[in-house]
Formats: sequence, C-alpha cells, structure tokens
Amino acid sequence: MKEFQNPVSTEIQKSHRFDMTDRKKASLTGVKSVDGATSSELTVTTVLGKLEVKGSELKIVKFDEVDGNLTFTGNIDSVKYAAPKQSFIKRLFK
Repeated sequence: MKEFQNPVSTEIQKSHRFDMTDRKKASLTGVKSVDGATSSELTVTTVLGKLEVKGSELKIVKFDEVDGNLTFTGNIDSVKYAAPKQSFIKRLFK
C-alpha cells in the first residue's frame, strides 16, 4: 500500500483503490471500517471518505481490518462516494 505525507497534517494517510470485475466482484484497499452491510447496500469508510455501494445479493467475502482490504461479491448497481464534510468552523469562516 502506497503511503504519502500530507504537507498540511503530520498524520500519514494511505491510498485507496477500488477494483471491480464485471459488476459482480469488487476489491477495495484503504478501508477503515464497514459501517453497514445488507444484501442490497454496503457502506464503508475509506481513508478518502464514505463509500456507498448499492445492488443485490451483496456479500462480504473478506475484510481485513488491519490491512484495510475488503472484497465483496454481488450484483453491483451503483457506487457513490460521499463528499467529505467540512467542520462547522471551516464552513463558518469560508
């Protein structure tokens, strides 16, 4: 996994990757947590923000919390990244 240093922050961030095969199988890296999983929706937090996958027959095959790798199968209909939310203070002084 590739790492880079953010010049604004001293926190090391890891990269995120999403690989999908034939809309039936997907593998992700940079996953921090699985927030919700049903047969029709999968919500995860990645190092780059929230990710929502919708479809049918979705099933997590493997999740390695230490490495941040996730593999799932099913009929994938949509993949959506949520825009990162800014803090109230940042929005106030924009």
